[in-house]
Amino acid sequence: MENMEQEYCMFLEKKLVQFKQYQSFTEKMRHVMCNREKNKEISGLISRRQTCIGAIEKINASMEKIVKKGSAGFSGIQKKYKSLIDGYMSSIKDIMMQIDLMDRELVAISAEQRDGIKTELLKIRNTRQAAKGYKSNMRYPARFLDTRR
Repeated sequence: MENMEQEYCMFLEKKLVQFKQYQSFTEKMRHVMCNREKNKEISGLISRRQTCIGAIEKINASMEKIVKKGSAGFSGIQKKYKSLIDGYMSSIKDIMMQIDLMDRELVAISAEQRDGIKTELLKIRNTRQAAKGYKSNMRYPARFLDTRR
């Protein structure tokens, strides 16, 4: 039973590390979005975040296997492991709340940038349509009238 508790704590520690990396990438994304830097950097950060999500999902699957194996054994967790588990869980919860706030901010920033780009595109379209209005619609090709010379 103690081995399962140690293994569970080890997975929680790995999960905490992944969440910290996820938080770091989210902070970098916020910095990039606020400063309107290159889009290539944003796509790289998004893929790194996705990698963290995949790692967290694998850890969660491993943790579920441990819980299913010893579901009866986890009812009497030792105090030292219980405090470790509670500490990891509270740290993960805090990080998740901070990430949620940053994600909401990122959504607002990207919506603002989207609206700005949309406005610019509409202005360009209107300018193109106005330029098309000045274009003459000639049915016949131009001719020289003075052909006697």
